[in-house]
Amino acid sequence: MNQTRGSWIRAALAFFAALAAVPAVADEVKDGEALAERLCVKCHVVSQAVGPPFADIAKGPHASAAFLRDFLRSTHADVSHPNAMPSPALSQSEIDALAAYITSLRHAE
Repeated sequence: MNQTRGSWIRAALAFFAALAAVPAVADEVKDGEALAERLCVKCHVVSQAVGPPFADIAKGPHASAAFLRDFLRSTHADVSHPNAMPSPALSQSEIDALAAYITSLRHAE
């Protein structure tokens, strides 16, 4: 019976820890949205001719937060793709916020 009680307590603690993290995730998504509106809207949200809307990116096969973080850290334009997205100079927290925002759009209509 003691093991069952310990398992229940661990599950309850994990549940409450997850609940406590929800506002932080929501804040990160809001921060990412504000950052996207400030830095990315010219190409991604308004003009589909330049870059895809974030809602389309979020529904694509590479829409995991980990992939998006790696992509945002990398160089996009090079000799073979001179018109590709310029490499953004983003902090890690900005990358995390943008990845959180984009992945939050996965289920948006």
